[in-house]
Amino acid sequence: MTASDRIATLASFFSCSPEEAAKVDAATRLVHYRHKDILAHQGDLGAKLWIVLAGRAQLQIIGMDGQTKLLASHGPGELFGAFPNERIVISDVVVHNRLSVLEIATANMTRLLQEEARIGNGLSRILGRQYNALLDRMAARITLTANGRVYAELLHEAGAQGTISPPPVIAALALSAQTTRETGSRAINALERRGIIRRDDEQLEILSRNLLEELVI
Repeated sequence: MTASDRIATLASFFSCSPEEAAKVDAATRLVHYRHKDILAHQGDLGAKLWIVLAGRAQLQIIGMDGQTKLLASHGPGELFGAFPNERIVISDVVVHNRLSVLEIATANMTRLLQEEARIGNGLSRILGRQYNALLDRMAARITLTANGRVYAELLHEAGAQGTISPPPVIAALALSAQTTRETGSRAINALERRGIIRRDDEQLEILSRNLLEELVI
């Protein structure tokens, strides 16, 4: 991604001018991570923010039963990390498939927001959307069946374009849906048999979004 591409993305992300976006770009560092890379460990002192350009990061914690639980998941157009101040990290931050982010020190972001009001306004809208998405996921965990959670997660990850590339790792998808790998695998196989999705080594494609949405129960 070129500097001009990053600036255009940031201008859209924060709903600000290219000049303001250029200041954010100058304060950040473009970093690429691989599947299962760990950005932070539970108990670390968090002093960074990450703006997601591509891929997904999962915030994972160990439950009382010793099993890994998903606290939250962040994809393109979202940010996560220590904000507005440095703080102790409450979960492991693990890459799902791959991840491209703009990384910035928490102190630098706080200073930038004090200088650029429009960036702060844009950030408030971003955090509002993430808050609502988190509530939706909490509701899904309470009200949906295990298969329904898998299908809801597929729809979420595929987005409006209806594709996930590379295709999701079943174990990671199941973790996002708060179910077992075996349940996730059976749910995905059932969609393939019915022709609702198609997947290969390159991507997973939703062929019938309406049918998939009907299964989110």
